[in-house]
Amino acid sequence: MQQHLQWWHDLAHVSLHGCAESSPVVLVTVVRADGSTPREVGATMLLGLRDDQVYQSDTIGGGHLEFQAFDIAQAMLKGTDKRTLFVERFNLSARLGQCCGGVMWLLFEKLQPREHASMLASAYAAWQSGQPIERQVHENGHLSWQVTPTQVPSTAIFETGETGWRWQQCVQPYAMKVLLFGAGHVGEAIVRCLQPIGVQVTWVDSRDNIFPPDLLKQVNCVCTDVPEAEIARFDPQGAILILTHDHQQDLQLCMEALKSSQSRFAYVGMIGSKSKRAIFEKRMQARGYEQAQLQRLVCPIGITGISSKQPAIIAVSVVAELLQIFDQKK
Repeated sequence: MQQHLQWWHDLAHVSLHGCAESSPVVLVTVVRADGSTPREVGATMLLGLRDDQVYQSDTIGGGHLEFQAFDIAQAMLKGTDKRTLFVERFNLSARLGQCCGGVMWLLFEKLQPREHASMLASAYAAWQSGQPIERQVHENGHLSWQVTPTQVPSTAIFETGETGWRWQQCVQPYAMKVLLFGAGHVGEAIVRCLQPIGVQVTWVDSRDNIFPPDLLKQVNCVCTDVPEAEIARFDPQGAILILTHDHQQDLQLCMEALKSSQSRFAYVGMIGSKSKRAIFEKRMQARGYEQAQLQRLVCPIGITGISSKQPAIIAVSVVAELLQIFDQKK
């Protein structure tokens, strides 16, 4: 399952870049869910104040539950609710009239990110390098964010005892990684489509100043004259998308991605028609590539049945195909 982790990015950003007297934030986390519920255990949203207006990252499922949780968090942020750490039970049917009918327990945690800047910075840097992070919150107010000693499953624990309740959550590195070549209209549309669903994107182009400024802080953007070198250092479990403005560069990237006799990557896709694929196959066969290698290339890309050439629609089709590929690998 793909994690929705904008709340984690925003928490790290506020702790690292907010001013010393910056406003607190409230994390609202689903710590227990019984029956039919709109979100799973571990789903988290962050709320904070900006210019006296409440902003929100991610969701715990929407509907009446989220509206009520939003109101509680807003009161905590503005000081009309003096509580700073508590768990509250919500009966979705009896209390809120939601059709799900289950029961959810929400953890409300008000904290000042700048007070935990060092711990959060260390945890976030480790997470960005591919290490899972364990988040612990205790009823007595103790909290920690630290690297887990070993690769652990993304399970969450909510337990109660003589010393009160304890919440433990593992924030896993992104399971889905995409190396995308080409910062044209389709490339940008795909990146924007991937951003909200929890994907680590490396975006490569040989042209200067081609990446949209608003995406520079959210995506690993690489400007290089040797884009094929990025393939050698990319995660072998990741997906490669080739969408450059240059057919010769497309060919070089295809050859680099497919040169191993064994399947190195979860997906290698190139934008283009069936005729482009046929031309590329002939050129690669002339260079010694075998049929088994060529069969690993996906071209055209995207799920079948969608013929539109609009960048946004192509992006939806391609991202849907990637989600299918990664879902099958679970």
